[in-house]
This record gives sequence, C-alpha cells and structure tokens, in this order.
Amino acid sequence: MNQGRYMSAVFALLMALSLSLQVRADLLVVVNKSNASPLTEEQIKNIFLGKSKYFPDGKPAIPVQMHPGSSAYEDFASKVLGKDDSQLRAYWSRLVFTGRATPPREVDSESQILQLVAHNPNLIGYVDTTVADTGIDQVRSLAPLTP
Repeated sequence: MNQGRYMSAVFALLMALSLSLQVRADLLVVVNKSNASPLTEEQIKNIFLGKSKYFPDGKPAIPVQMHPGSSAYEDFASKVLGKDDSQLRAYWSRLVFTGRATPPREVDSESQILQLVAHNPNLIGYVDTTVADTGIDQVRSLAPLTP
C-alpha cells in the first residue's frame, strides 16, 4: 500500500472514530413515583421488547417510547435494546403478526412521556437527562443509562 492510500485510510478511520465519539446525552428511565419497583437494565430491556409485561412487584408494566428517528429513541434502541430501528421494526413485525405482543406506545415528545408516566403508575418510559428535571413531582427516575 502506498503512503498516500495509507494516509487516506488513516484519515478516514480517524474521521469515523471522531463521529462515533460525539457526545450524546444520557438517558433516564422514568416511572410513576408510586412505583417502588427496582429495575435492572435487563428487566427494562425485557419490558420494552415485550418479553415481560410486569414490574418485579407483579403490577402491569406498559412501555412508552419516543417515535423512531428521535435521538432518544436511537440512543435507547442501541444502548439498552441492542438493536437499530430496522431490527426493531422487524422484531415487532414478527411479534405482532404472531399475536404474541404489541410494541410500546409511541409519543412525540419527552415531555409527553413525563406527563403520561406522572398520571399512570403502570407506565414506564425514557427521557434524555436534559429534560428529566421538569418539576413533575409524580415521576421518579431510575439510574442513568449510559453506554
């Protein structure tokens, strides 16, 4: 490989790394304040993938998420669920077709998730840490989700 190609390859690799290292906000999983159930990241994943329909205390768990394409959705899908949007669409298509589960309800904004969770103790959602502190007393957040 000549030096010009080598330098181009190194430059391309560095550019790719710098793009992947861009700072993305952390996420918080939120539940109603009356929901005292502790949740592991695996339990959260199972709820959002329809594998579990209950919180650890036996109460129903109903996931609410952002619409695909939002940064919070993309971050949650990759960090917590380990899937990208096309993989999630295929996953849910199979489950819906077989009647085994329904996908999480989608909403337009993180403030809408906070409002819904505040008024329903069975809901669970996620928001960017920058919008989590909106003064809604009826919502509690779990540990931040980071890569």
